[in-house]
Amino acid sequence: MDHVMIVEDHEENRNLLKILLEVNGYRVTDAGDGVEALAAARRDPPDAVVSDALMPNMDGFALCRAWMQDPVLKSIPFIFYSSTYVRPDDERFGHALGAVRYIIKPVEAQVFLQELRDVLQQWSGRAAPAPEVPLDDTTSHALHEAALARKVEDKMAQLEATNRVLRGLVEPLNSLREVATQLEVTNRALRASEQKYRRIYDNLQDVYIEARLDGAILEIGPQIATLSKGQYKREDLIGTSLDALYADTRERDAVFEAIKRDGRAIDVDAGFRNRDGSLVPCSVSATIVRGPDNEASILATWRDISGRKR
Repeated sequence: MDHVMIVEDHEENRNLLKILLEVNGYRVTDAGDGVEALAAARRDPPDAVVSDALMPNMDGFALCRAWMQDPVLKSIPFIFYSSTYVRPDDERFGHALGAVRYIIKPVEAQVFLQELRDVLQQWSGRAAPAPEVPLDDTTSHALHEAALARKVEDKMAQLEATNRVLRGLVEPLNSLREVATQLEVTNRALRASEQKYRRIYDNLQDVYIEARLDGAILEIGPQIATLSKGQYKREDLIGTSLDALYADTRERDAVFEAIKRDGRAIDVDAGFRNRDGSLVPCSVSATIVRGPDNEASILATWRDISGRKR
């Protein structure tokens, strides 16, 4: 049974890879960084090592450098398996250190397993090849620093891309907040206006009536209770015909004639017919308006002129 060592600082990734290898018949040991891996490999040398590149304490590049300097471990094939150092320069650096494979994540499980089988078959019973031109400490350090610098550049680019996305999200949010603020100001103004209108509407002495052109009453003010001396309430008349309130249909016709002639009727005498048949002398002012849907309706006020008549 081939023995494979996994070096990976991310516990979940390490456990998944360990399960994959064990299910496929390998004996597996694992380590969380390069320091742990060197100690474990010297106690129990594996047949191959699979290492991440980015790790704390001692990363994969430093581990590979130390691995190739160890007289026992340097004959064991070293495989990089990384999702962070993925540039061609990173791969060339890994091979220059002595790695026999540089696999970039993500990769299909079967592809990874085939790469591992090929490595184990190729170097079964013989030492893995040393780099053609071993790196001296100065060159290795310089290449390692360059790899770290590339990683920082990549991370900065990712952060900038993320910031651009966030700015793209924040700017509409700021616009939405401005719109929401404007809407709130508008709503407050509308509520204030509505309250003012309601106070005026409720305290009118005249009876306000809105009706369709066919006479159906759409709205009527609460003052109708006073005009009718309690015989009608607002709710009694909404939906009924305005024509029934006229003592004489000729008075209704006079209102419409004034509207046709002058655009509005002002103080046209009319009698308000009460529920019990009694009449209340009134003056009617009315006009025709159109709403947002262009539908015409009659707006009228009825004023009790009993005192004036007396």
